[in-house]
Amino acid sequence: MRICDVRITPVSVPVEAPLRYSTGADGGIHRLIVELETDNGCVGLGECNAGAAREARLRECIPQILGADPFHTERLRWQIGAPAEIKLFGNVNHTFAAIEFACLDIQGKVTGRPVHDLLGGKLRDFIPLIGYLFYRYAGAHGQGAITDTASMLAYARDVVEQYRFRTLKFKAGVLPPEEELQAVAALREAFPKISLRVDPNAAWSVGTALRMARKLGSYDLEYLEDPTWGLRGMARVNAKCPEMPLASNMAVATPEDFAPMALLNALDVVLIDPHFYGGLRQARHAAAALELLNVDVAVHSQGELGISMAAQLHLAAVLPSLTHAPDAHYHHLVDDVIEGGKMRIEDGGIRVPEGNGLGITIDPERLNRYHELGRKWQASAETSMVGDSRAEAHLAVLPKW
Repeated sequence: MRICDVRITPVSVPVEAPLRYSTGADGGIHRLIVELETDNGCVGLGECNAGAAREARLRECIPQILGADPFHTERLRWQIGAPAEIKLFGNVNHTFAAIEFACLDIQGKVTGRPVHDLLGGKLRDFIPLIGYLFYRYAGAHGQGAITDTASMLAYARDVVEQYRFRTLKFKAGVLPPEEELQAVAALREAFPKISLRVDPNAAWSVGTALRMARKLGSYDLEYLEDPTWGLRGMARVNAKCPEMPLASNMAVATPEDFAPMALLNALDVVLIDPHFYGGLRQARHAAAALELLNVDVAVHSQGELGISMAAQLHLAAVLPSLTHAPDAHYHHLVDDVIEGGKMRIEDGGIRVPEGNGLGITIDPERLNRYHELGRKWQASAETSMVGDSRAEAHLAVLPKW
């Protein structure tokens, strides 16, 4: 069996209302959908973050993928995502992750096994997810804006009632810290038994992070994620405010960061991401290394559609050291590119897919519809990493406070 065709489709799927981050705002989830087809007609699905550079990098890899055995993912990794290539040229981890997801999907379909069996076997059937709380601009019909503590609290009540989330994550770094502190206080008062996280996406200086960490200590946070930029900055906050658990997916973005993280005693929780780490198997290895270092494991979300969401669920199912509900933007989406639309969130989470491979199927009509939107939106460069044209300070300069 050999891979005989590679199809790459940029898509954008809208969210209910544009989500605001410390670095900008997004009106949708922008992804690249990868389909690998074998010479016996089996199709494997992959997905990664969108962007012209990543799309070009994927297309550059097509000659290496064509003719490859989809079971030989380690050979493909060293051809496409070798450590030196990653270190020197970037973008490779996301590229290879999408290819590896598709190869594992093929492997599962050929062998009649779900992907979690190929990763060592699941330890849990159900994955609890977070309710992700963002400040938001109004949507297309002038609805859905979240601009202050009152609207944030109202939205939190809605998603907890609708989805039964047991963990809420508050995306900070958008408004001045004291205003966001008021929102955290209101959330804690309204939900005394729910786990609560705060993530400013490195918007605060070390001094502001220390001041805010001490104030946030009154609200029994599960953890404070990336309050400031870089490993040394995180280490300084951790040293001077040891009572607050610190987490990161920005200061610690790849397994190469684990050694300095441990030496600096920089943080307590690492949010792993198979896209950033170069695939599900590499993320599984990373979680095992963190287990040896006695660092808690969580799962990061960069905004997934159904293919990556399924991959994240399979990964979460096999991690023995997963001690925190995985992040997910999923409940903000209005639709998906998979058959049946969005996966169903019940009782605060999603059951691990049980079909062969990733356990999901692409919907061609949805794929085409959101491809047309993706070409339009991605060309406009209105994504969270290039600033926010509606904000007074358009440039994504950090720290903001």
